[in-house]
Amino acid sequence: MIIGTRGSKLAILQTEKVCERLKELEYEFTIRTVRSLGDVMTDRGLYEMPSEGVFVKKLDTMLLAGKIDIAVHSMKDIPLERDERLETSAVLPRDSPYDALVSGYNLDDMPDGAVIGTSSVRRKYQFLNYMEKKSIKVKIKDIRGNVDTRINKFQSGEYDGVILAEAGLERLNLDIEYERLGCDPFVPSPGQGIIAVVARKGSEESEILKEIDDAKTRVEAEAEKEVLKVMGGGCSLPVGVHAHCKGEAVELAVYVGFSDEKYILEKAVLSKDRYLEEAREFITNFKIAHILPQKQL
Repeated sequence: MIIGTRGSKLAILQTEKVCERLKELEYEFTIRTVRSLGDVMTDRGLYEMPSEGVFVKKLDTMLLAGKIDIAVHSMKDIPLERDERLETSAVLPRDSPYDALVSGYNLDDMPDGAVIGTSSVRRKYQFLNYMEKKSIKVKIKDIRGNVDTRINKFQSGEYDGVILAEAGLERLNLDIEYERLGCDPFVPSPGQGIIAVVARKGSEESEILKEIDDAKTRVEAEAEKEVLKVMGGGCSLPVGVHAHCKGEAVELAVYVGFSDEKYILEKAVLSKDRYLEEAREFITNFKIAHILPQKQL
């Protein structure tokens, strides 16, 4: 089995987690690394990229050409619109879905004029929303590169803080202090903290991967994806979605930012046996109540 992955340290660590599971089932494999468009174009923010899925398209092409058998991704990088010949055959148990602030300042003690690094529009709006409530004026500055690169830029004084995924910091086992950003208003990106494994539909590898699929994480991933789909997929608004399985319920939080000052954050509790239908109904009503009136202004 040939496993495709991006070549960053974090991507390799994520792939090794998948390899551990396959090893337990006594399957053999080799790893093949590639550089994606997102890895090459580091001179612009993600929102300026020419298309969605810049971190996954090259591996998709290799899968369809039979050059690799499976591909490992961060779930949040996988776009909604994909070639119908491919499927996410497995998701591993979810790591932390939350964002983290790496800074010399605590969130509530951030000084006026502090420069915070992120290339995510969602993170930008959420941080500005929070600071606006505290009457603190901060500057958001784009930052690209792998986790080590971004932390080095903070440590060199180029930024007063950077916002990263907590899961990445944990997987890399970095000896660095950070502050977890809670779900209000820092609702994470759909799929954050989830390692996804993609294969060709109906392939032998796809069937093998189903043996390592985590049912709880699958529910959370599908609920978050459904919200994003109903919201409009490539919605230009900054959106955060987080689903969390709790017993027979699925707790859902949805964030949409409109400006530095205005945002909507609503929560719902879905039933585990009808979570997709209930997520669709909830977000449809959410759009009618909040998104459509805003677009008409």
